[in-house]
Amino acid sequence: MGMNQFQWTLKLYLFMMGSINTFVVSYYPIYFKYMGLTTSEIGSVLALGGAVGLLGQPLWGILSDKFQTVKKLIMFVLVGSIIGIIWIFQVSTLTWIFVAASFFYLFYTSVFPLSENLTKRIATEHQLSFGTLRSWAAWGFAFITLVSGFFFAKLGIQYLLYPVLLFAILAFILATRLTDAPTGTKKINLRAMGKFFRSPTLLFFFAVTSFLALTHRINDNYISLYLIDIGGDETLVGWLWFIGVLSEAIMFYTSAIWFRPQKPIHYVILAGFLYFIRWLIVGYISDPLFLLAIQVLHGVCYAILFMGAIEYLYKLVPEEMQATGHMAFMLVVFGMTGIIGSLAGGIVFDTFGGSALYYIMAVFALMGSIGLIFFHLKEKTVVKGISI
Repeated sequence: MGMNQFQWTLKLYLFMMGSINTFVVSYYPIYFKYMGLTTSEIGSVLALGGAVGLLGQPLWGILSDKFQTVKKLIMFVLVGSIIGIIWIFQVSTLTWIFVAASFFYLFYTSVFPLSENLTKRIATEHQLSFGTLRSWAAWGFAFITLVSGFFFAKLGIQYLLYPVLLFAILAFILATRLTDAPTGTKKINLRAMGKFFRSPTLLFFFAVTSFLALTHRINDNYISLYLIDIGGDETLVGWLWFIGVLSEAIMFYTSAIWFRPQKPIHYVILAGFLYFIRWLIVGYISDPLFLLAIQVLHGVCYAILFMGAIEYLYKLVPEEMQATGHMAFMLVVFGMTGIIGSLAGGIVFDTFGGSALYYIMAVFALMGSIGLIFFHLKEKTVVKGISI
């Protein structure tokens, strides 16, 4: 397979994965509501599915490193995801929806981290821009966000199975055409892995970065409700998400221009202060149109945070452990914070209101930024000959 062909295969695959994510994140809850579940039941299904997914992520990461293949694990979890998709749409009772959704999330929550891991390895091997490649997932999310509303308004949410299954099958077909990436020459040593993942440097990095990711995940869950709360409507909610994912796609696509991998921790610190400023502004404003304008910062903040954090992580983690490291990072920094943010954010929102929630998020972002500065000054670690 030629260089251009394999690049386009990877880009199309990531586009499909971003598209699937739109259906799962944006429309699964609506489908469950159509099936008669209450809001609390929907929340329970999503929370349980997320928790099961968190258990699966380190398992698939370890297996990927152990057998020194990312592509085959991607294909495996995609098959599990496809079975889960079909299963969810064949059941109607709450108990079986719990079971089917848990099965689905056990596999699906690992597809993206494994795909990002493969993309990062390929980008490194062929000296390509990881961010530019990664942007194709965001393009997929943005495209489906734009067109799916018209589709379901015309046909109804009961037909959700068909587009999500189609995109999942296409993703699997493209995955079979992907080029696997080198996973290191050393065989994985589980004891050495356990020792490494208990290292203070890695744990502290995960901890302080989680402060930023927590605010990001809370915003994902409650920005739509906040928009409605300050006078927006469902149409503006659609535009809110489209603006956010479009800015994310543009930032990732242009990352070869603005991102320099030599000092990745600087980008994470910058992202922290940008999140701090963003949450202060969001908490202060009361005009829904102004909130849409501020949503441009979604992609700016997230792309800078993600690019810096992943680059730092890959400099820190030995090559033969990178799939596990990536999964652990996504599990701790974005997975667990998502569960915590869903629960705590809802309580704060209901009790004190949306503005108070965003002011608290600003405090957390500032704490994370200060923690990252302290971490950077304290460590001064040199990994693989590059100062980080």
